Amino acid sequence: MSNPPQKENSAQVGIVILNYNGHYVLPILLESLTELDYPTYKIYLVDNASTDDSIDDAERRWSDKLPLEIMRNESNLLFSAGNNRGIKKALNDGMDYVLLLNNDTIVPPTLVGELVGFLSKSDNAGIAGPMIHFGEPEGHIWGAGGMVSTWWGTVRHRGIREMDIGQFDSPEKVDYVSGAALMASAEVFRKLDMLDESFPMYYEDTDFCFRAKKHGWESWYVPTSPLIHLVSIAAGGQTSSFKIRRRFWAGMKFFARHAKWYQWPTIILGQIYEAFRVLILVKSGKTG
Repeated sequence: MSNPPQKENSAQVGIVILNYNGHYVLPILLESLTELDYPTYKIYLVDNASTDDSIDDAERRWSDKLPLEIMRNESNLLFSAGNNRGIKKALNDGMDYVLLLNNDTIVPPTLVGELVGFLSKSDNAGIAGPMIHFGEPEGHIWGAGGMVSTWWGTVRHRGIREMDIGQFDSPEKVDYVSGAALMASAEVFRKLDMLDESFPMYYEDTDFCFRAKKHGWESWYVPTSPLIHLVSIAAGGQTSSFKIRRRFWAGMKFFARHAKWYQWPTIILGQIYEAFRVLILVKSGKTG
């Protein structure tokens, strides 16, 4: 990818990080952000009523090192509403792009410049996401954008658990970009009224990308330097019955909104398959 633009013509980027009890991971992310080589950005750290010391620690250790604004929610607003608070503040501050980041990621120095560089040169791309690797083992792909089948009711990260050997070294249009690391222009966020809070957890990013498509914007995977997601192939994933149920019903809502009525017989079959697939992965310890 090309080098980040120079400061005099750089787009303003708001980086929104949603935190909940991130004592062990948030410092690693914030440390990586001190190495960003992009000149014009601001970090909006939104805390979802953490019960640990993660947000106080961040304020104490990083306020003087990063362009950081901390926003404390009185209750846990979950993913969509929590992120929307930071997105809204970034838009009000005049940011040209907003980058959503999970608090358990490690950002390569060139990430912001690579994503801005791609979006600023594309007429139709409104949303972009990077190459994401698992935290361990090294070099294994967590996601390179994602694909959706509205026939079978399936949603998949491309390349998940594959060794990265350059098979995703070209930009590609995708069905969705993961909210773990999603950049969109301010225009897209405004037009779509941000994330849909009726998807409080799961499918909010997929729904966002599908709604953008209906307005003429494409979602793209950009082959950046890898962003690290601090989960492992063996240990990372959503394994609790509570989370699996939330994910299932969010999926039903998503396909009810975006699939055709005549696709539902195969969607139901696909969901039965998905339930067995998740069960097998849970039992093998490979959910992610």
